[in-house]
Amino acid sequence: MKMTPNFTQNAAVLLLLASVGAQAATPLEQMNAALTEWVGGQNGVPASSVTVVPPDPRVAVQPCASSYVFDYPFVSRDSVRVRCTKPNWQLFMKVGLVSGSAPASPAPAATAPSAKTAPAPEFRQVVVAATNLPAGQVLQRDSLKLDRMEADKISKAHYVENQGLEGQELLRAVRAGEPIRVSDLRLATLVKRGEMVLMTVGSPATFEISVKAEAMQDGRVGEQIKLRNTESGRTLSGVVTGKGTAKGL
Repeated sequence: MKMTPNFTQNAAVLLLLASVGAQAATPLEQMNAALTEWVGGQNGVPASSVTVVPPDPRVAVQPCASSYVFDYPFVSRDSVRVRCTKPNWQLFMKVGLVSGSAPASPAPAATAPSAKTAPAPEFRQVVVAATNLPAGQVLQRDSLKLDRMEADKISKAHYVENQGLEGQELLRAVRAGEPIRVSDLRLATLVKRGEMVLMTVGSPATFEISVKAEAMQDGRVGEQIKLRNTESGRTLSGVVTGKGTAKGL
């Protein structure tokens, strides 16, 4: 599924900025504005009919200098993956529609008496392991592939596309050709205790510096961890943004 950012996302952010007057919108508010516009467009309802479940308070939503990219990573439409390329991060957000806001189904087209209803598809694509993968494996591009599976055996626990799964860690061993389930994965540990981490403080729009600090605990993307400046001995806090990188708070 190819998702192309469009003007609607930027317009939503501008409207949100105007609504708060002189006070700048937070990164979370900017993301939610673009997210509700996208979900509304995908379902044929206004953005006001879309509800967004707030993320875990421990997850700090970072500013996104690029356009957001959205897609439905699962069979059901109650989760949306939000991706940003500058800086590179992603979040999975729970969404819903206000009761009664679903668009009306179009009336069926008239058919000739002899016309026959096409049979429902028997197979759909799901993400499977490309080879035998052990527990603890961090997924790479060649770890996964798409394969066909009987439609009545597919549930919202399956992945239907492999984009965004790289860098996640397997919780159990998976055989070649076996479908990957939501419960099989978790975000990989990108920062380990004792490692040196490149921590960025500030923003490119104003003033930004980068310093090396020692991680005092393990961390996955989006998690807040403690770090120690090895020169001053000062304890710092940062949010993990990637392999060996963090954003200072």
